[in-house]
Amino acid sequence: MCIKSNSAINGSRKATGSDDPMGKGVTLPKWLVIAACIIFVGGMVAVGLCVYYLAPPPPGSEVTTDTTSTVTETTTQTDMTTTTLRPPGDINYRLPRHFSPILYTVRLLPIIEEGNFTIFGDVTIDMVCNENTNHIVLHINDMDVHQETIKVSGEGLEGMMVHHTSFDQITQFFTIHLSGELKAGMQLSLSMSYLAKLNDILGGFYRSSYFDVNGNRRYIATTQFQPTDARRAFPCFDEPNFKARFAITLGRKKDMTSISNMPINRTVPHENMPDYEWDIYEESVPMSTYLVAFVISDFVKNPAPNAGETEVAVWSRPGAEEQTRYATNITSTVLEYFEEFFQIPYPLPKQDMIAIPDFGAGAMENWGLITYRETAVLYQPGVSSAQNKQRVAVVIAHELAHQWFGNLVTTDWWDLLWLNEGFATYLEFKGVDRVEPEMKMEQQYLNDAIHYVMQLDGLNSSHPMIMPANNPDEINELFDPIAYEKSGSVLRMMEDFLGLEVLKEGLTNYLNNRTYDTATADVLWEFLGDTATKYSVDLNGLTVKDILDTWSLQKNFPVVKVERNPENYTEITVSQKRFISAQFEGAEEYYWHVPLTFIQDFSNNSSLKRRWLSNSSEPAVYTDIIDEPNSWIICNHKVFGYYRVDYDEINWDLIQVQLQTNHTKIDVMNRAQIVDDALNLASADYLNQTYKRAMDLTSYLKNEFDWLPWETADNNFDRLRNLLSGTEAGALLNDHIRSLALHLYELYDFNEDPMDKHLDLFLRTIAVRIACGTNFAPCVEKAKENFINWSADPDNAELISPNLKPTITCTAMREGDVKEFDFLVRRYNSTNVAAEKDQLLSAMMCTDDIILLRRLLEWSITDGSPIRKQDAVFVYRGMATNQIGKTLALGFIQDNWEQIASYTGGYLTATEWIQSVSRYYNKQSELDELIRLKEEKAPQLGTVRTLDQAIEQVTANVQWLEKHYQTIHNWLRNNSGNPVKN
Repeated sequence: MCIKSNSAINGSRKATGSDDPMGKGVTLPKWLVIAACIIFVGGMVAVGLCVYYLAPPPPGSEVTTDTTSTVTETTTQTDMTTTTLRPPGDINYRLPRHFSPILYTVRLLPIIEEGNFTIFGDVTIDMVCNENTNHIVLHINDMDVHQETIKVSGEGLEGMMVHHTSFDQITQFFTIHLSGELKAGMQLSLSMSYLAKLNDILGGFYRSSYFDVNGNRRYIATTQFQPTDARRAFPCFDEPNFKARFAITLGRKKDMTSISNMPINRTVPHENMPDYEWDIYEESVPMSTYLVAFVISDFVKNPAPNAGETEVAVWSRPGAEEQTRYATNITSTVLEYFEEFFQIPYPLPKQDMIAIPDFGAGAMENWGLITYRETAVLYQPGVSSAQNKQRVAVVIAHELAHQWFGNLVTTDWWDLLWLNEGFATYLEFKGVDRVEPEMKMEQQYLNDAIHYVMQLDGLNSSHPMIMPANNPDEINELFDPIAYEKSGSVLRMMEDFLGLEVLKEGLTNYLNNRTYDTATADVLWEFLGDTATKYSVDLNGLTVKDILDTWSLQKNFPVVKVERNPENYTEITVSQKRFISAQFEGAEEYYWHVPLTFIQDFSNNSSLKRRWLSNSSEPAVYTDIIDEPNSWIICNHKVFGYYRVDYDEINWDLIQVQLQTNHTKIDVMNRAQIVDDALNLASADYLNQTYKRAMDLTSYLKNEFDWLPWETADNNFDRLRNLLSGTEAGALLNDHIRSLALHLYELYDFNEDPMDKHLDLFLRTIAVRIACGTNFAPCVEKAKENFINWSADPDNAELISPNLKPTITCTAMREGDVKEFDFLVRRYNSTNVAAEKDQLLSAMMCTDDIILLRRLLEWSITDGSPIRKQDAVFVYRGMATNQIGKTLALGFIQDNWEQIASYTGGYLTATEWIQSVSRYYNKQSELDELIRLKEEKAPQLGTVRTLDQAIEQVTANVQWLEKHYQTIHNWLRNNSGNPVKN
């Protein structure tokens, strides 16, 4: 029974008096006092072993494949447990609204030692009762609440007892049944002690580790609560609209430090453990449980220079201090930018940021303590690439934008996740523009957000921005490109038709009105609509809600067709049609309110014209758009609109001639748009002449020297190359792409110039990647030479460009064998830079050696292997582009399904890995296997949308190959710059 003792955290409550935030005057049972003495004398190792090996499984800790809901009831008087089952249709995952929490007082002592990863916890929740009830329902997961410590107190509650408790392991509801009735309006306090796990599944309050300079493993305790894992750390109302204040106290060893959302108020000694101290934090502002955070570590604090009123610091493991300099240099400036943008000061006194060695997400916006994957906040010049530097800037800006959108005002429920993530995605590029204007983030938004998400949103199995979500699996599945990139793209479109200043004023009014509260999309639309009315913005007689509902409540996006009247070139007809990448009979048609822009002369902004296309099948006819009847017209100026554009043959011909003769007459963003639209419209059978037209258009690239159109083309060509891999058309395509890009390779080669601008570095990377990726012999030999030189002296950063290292190492691995693989593994294990680890792991997957690929797959699900749990997904993403690896990986997932679920904490991860690895499958047998797998595994899954998306993508690939292979093959035979010799 010593395992249920909470004495290690309680200590002597009377000893701290008023300084003890948890002091509730609880009388400890005699057996508990005896246990406390035993534990103290026995030492922490004995405690840990006892807890770790003898504790019964905490409620909810079991992995279950049963979709029925199990409710466990414990009656304190009899210690009897009963279990009941409910059919799935009866399950409601939303907490009742009986109570509103006001203040959580949480005290936690994690034991961070090998073999003893235990959390001793106490929580008191001050709350108000909203309606008469005789029970309290809140969330717990993976913890053991000590029944005898549960207390309910407050004025008028003398004699109120806990009759019994029950736990539902599916909904994770912990219900406290009381001996009497609580009345609406009562204020009360609920307190309890519990035991939890410092787990290793990268969720809740979990452990991470790193190796110090002496090769010793060092552990830290950290958190990731979004969306539903605060309940793993303390009993709580774990839904976003239950906002409350938090008073956190953390116990730690004296040689470690702790950080949380707020600054430390004071530190006091632990009552019974001389090597431990309590850090008592200032009370927080009101916030949702998913934003609470704390870290206990031996990390180094790196303060930002020249910080403003808000203290800024980046924490890192010892030895990585130098890698924090870039983050510390830009954070205060970005923070100040958002204060200006929103006209609302940052509300907390400090902003800590910390690089966590094991972190499942990219970063997390916890208020006042942002946690990051190391690659998202650490940057080492000479080792990290320009792309790594940009990623750090973008992620920091994204998380700082959340301090207002998400933290200050929070979505009422997870179905509105896009309000948080969409705004942060939209604003991240503006934040980076403030500190790094040379990165030209407006251009980069096109590829990084719009073109990227359209690949997913073009599937019939896509979903609207506002999407119902009930259980944790469904909620977790919402964190996808629709919530981030699509939502951000729609908001960017809204900026264009409202005007930036109107948008900013509307957002400020909204945030001020809902500060420290939650909101819905309709509330936001109302504030933006009022501001639009104030400034007489032309919305075609519609409200902001009318317009945005068509974009947020419907999946997919439109193809806008612009057709010139052949008998009257000044007249155009504009219509819309739903874009679906794989068309099928009976597909439902959707329509949108589309903000249209038209331009014929990019050197003259006055030629830009705006119109609205209503959400109907009826086309619109305009006679006042075209000024030059014999010139092309471009729709969707600078791609502010979230839609694709198709034209009649006459206009396509005019655009094609312009690209061939002087492409710079068309804005660089619209050149990229034309390439992306043409190739994707051809793929989905919207474009007349399908791939002949699309490939003819892209032929202009042999004269293109701007990064953006080339990045767009390269992304599309990569998809074609993967789908055609192993065919004659695939070999011809390689020759064609090489011939288009040869001028870039001849200009840039491998030799970086210190005067290169940011996008010049990106363009050189594309040139070398295409040349080596299409087996251009001079590039391959140069890459191998660079690799040999670097492998002989791997710590010499001057021997290899960090920007070209991905291509160099992949090429060497593709051309090499075990020798190259073993070097990459050694370097992977020894490098101190996380970004380099990611790049080296990707390079390992360029091998075609089945044994080596199998080794990587085994490492992806093995504790203690070179591959950290957080990085396992990269193995499967890399396998997707490896002809041998993509088949091997699917079989591996099937064979190790249960182990993957156990290793990662759920089956959803396995389905995400399947989606990653299968995106270029193009055979009917591969499609059949995915369908069979879904049928077999569906009973274990809370949601199958990810598998449905994978199946639809592969279905589209199979159909694509059947429809388009011959057309592409014929075009390449007639147009390839360097025909393959048979």
